[in-house]
Amino acid sequence: MTKNYVPTKKLADLDLNSELKSFDLNLLSKRGKAISVADYRSETGAETAAILERHALKADHKIALGYAERLQACSDRYNFYMCDDFVDFQTGETFFGFGNLLGCGLKLCPNCTARAAARNRKISLRVLDNTDLQNREHFCFITGGYIVEQEQHRFVTLTMPKIFKSLKVTSKIKKRAWDLFRKLKFTKTYFPAIIKTAEFTVRADRTYHYHLHLLAISYFVPEALIKEAWTSCVRTAFDEFGIEFEATQANVNLKLIYDLHGAVKEVCKYITKSDSWEKIPAEHLLEITEIRRWDRMFEISGRFRQTLAKLKVQDAAAAAALSSFLDNKSTFAEGMARELDYFNTDVITDGELSEASEIAEDSVEISSEKQKRKSWRDLIEEVGLDKYREIFYRQVEYTRNMRKLRLIIKYPDSTFTDLDGRAWDLVEIEAFAQRIASRGIELGI
Repeated sequence: MTKNYVPTKKLADLDLNSELKSFDLNLLSKRGKAISVADYRSETGAETAAILERHALKADHKIALGYAERLQACSDRYNFYMCDDFVDFQTGETFFGFGNLLGCGLKLCPNCTARAAARNRKISLRVLDNTDLQNREHFCFITGGYIVEQEQHRFVTLTMPKIFKSLKVTSKIKKRAWDLFRKLKFTKTYFPAIIKTAEFTVRADRTYHYHLHLLAISYFVPEALIKEAWTSCVRTAFDEFGIEFEATQANVNLKLIYDLHGAVKEVCKYITKSDSWEKIPAEHLLEITEIRRWDRMFEISGRFRQTLAKLKVQDAAAAAALSSFLDNKSTFAEGMARELDYFNTDVITDGELSEASEIAEDSVEISSEKQKRKSWRDLIEEVGLDKYREIFYRQVEYTRNMRKLRLIIKYPDSTFTDLDGRAWDLVEIEAFAQRIASRGIELGI
């Protein structure tokens, strides 16, 4: 029998879509909640960077040291901005908001993973709102025959049995098991539309509790049938990696969803809890920093993917129609492309700067040609860690100034500060704007 899905009170009340906290957010104002979340992410990111740096120094691991450097820059309190009077251009109302000037894009970064989770929620809600449930004929196990039944939204959790392997290897086994499961005729038949995310926690014995969350459209299907199919796929994946399958079966949990928005928050919350990185063995943590491409942690398939494709076409057509009224179409198109970037659900590289293609003037021995841009890991191996740090902080300065300039142009009547309440240096930003203008660089706003 399926169980009713009821989100936890903490998660349901957490309107900022952030990681759960040890303090009571309900006692704070909305502005206070936002600042508390920003403080928490900054502190957690800095602590994770310090842990990683300590392990990297001990192992003389240059890539991990570079990783820690980037993570620290993203978590720096100067990298956060706050504004009490953002303007909603549709309603004209003002509101409080905060964000990051630079995004490191690293999987260990609480800021960037939170932004990814928000992006995933945005995609999920829009896809769900535009995908209708259907009446379908299927074989019903209760009646023992074919009936026509209304599809429903269901929440499915697929769990991996315990194995004593690193996070990287465990992730590969999980990916193989999922690839086998999603290609089954059983899955395509009973789950015609799926939104999938991956999550893990660290057990006391330093093994990983890896599991997948599925928000799916389906009609009635017994939990035992899903468990049988998932166990078969996990067992095959274990065999291919030469690991003995000692568990009786792989666990599955099936729930009927009544609160769709709450379910989306649960599915798209985080990759792992922020304190997990403190529990991971040093050798596993260093191994993570070498991963250039992660498997899809967020994936849309079936009818949901068809809906997503239609929405892309609709928004592209809308952008083209609007751009016909503008003098500078290329600038508008670039801005629209950034606004629609949340539609990109492909695998992303781990840790490329969001403004990496815009290298600061006088960068050290780095070509500004986009086609010749190298990853930061390659740069460390090529020029060494010290030289890389010099290059990186030039990029950081350029990216932060560019982001500040764009925000000031977009919200000319707003006042911005960093996380400690220090106002931005407008003279410095004006000087940067003049340098940008002299180089003929368009802001694409």
